[in-house]
Amino acid sequence: MALYDLQHVRNALADRPARPGPLTPADLEPYDQLHYLGHQALDHAVARLGAAPGASVVDIGAGLGGPARYLAERYGCRVTAVELQPELHELSTELTALCGLSERVTAVRADALTLRGAPWSQRYDHVVSLLTILHIPRRAELFDVLHGLLRPGGTFYVEDFYARRPLTDGERTDLAALVACPYLPDESRYRQDLAEAGLTDVTWTDVTDLWLPFVGDRAERFRRDLPQHVRLHGAPLATRLRRFYDTVDSLFTGGGVGGVRLWGRRE
Repeated sequence: MALYDLQHVRNALADRPARPGPLTPADLEPYDQLHYLGHQALDHAVARLGAAPGASVVDIGAGLGGPARYLAERYGCRVTAVELQPELHELSTELTALCGLSERVTAVRADALTLRGAPWSQRYDHVVSLLTILHIPRRAELFDVLHGLLRPGGTFYVEDFYARRPLTDGERTDLAALVACPYLPDESRYRQDLAEAGLTDVTWTDVTDLWLPFVGDRAERFRRDLPQHVRLHGAPLATRLRRFYDTVDSLFTGGGVGGVRLWGRRE
């Protein structure tokens, strides 16, 4: 997926004006938040989770570690940032060290479906996952893992895509080929999978109308600034990124793909 080609992130970071002192999560927000609406979304997540200073949190699909660093710095959480892709994991670890947050953020490279057994016998206060579950088709298995990570009464928060209506063949193809989303359930199926895993008191909030301006503005800005992106990243990568942003915008404006924020707890 073009968004995970980290050369554009490294290019953008190298192009930043230098300043003394360590980096901060605020410095990195334009680059390390792979979900929508950056730190604003994380503030909302913390409010829904009820996270307090010192809380233990697992971030499934931690990406570049941006959410984990923000939760650690802003809210005093102890975060285990789980990421499968080695390039994302390595840059996440590097950026966390540059922010001086390595003692509060532990980066782990692992497949989310393997977070079982002795290494994960600790029960966590909270689990978060932001625009990651859409990449994982084995939902029943994943939600069973999520349940196992939480202490009894522990809470979870998810931001994800879902199908608002039956998808066309073209939409399914674009999701699989360009968004790395091979399977997208509707709300009913999603809720059923959560319930069968023992995850309860689920609040489902459709945020499609909130995300539509974000994905549209992102695509429009990238098209407008395409010459600058070509200069910074090269034409092949800039073209791939433009296609990715345009595709996500089209999927949302077409009405088939929606956004959801959902939260609940382990029984």
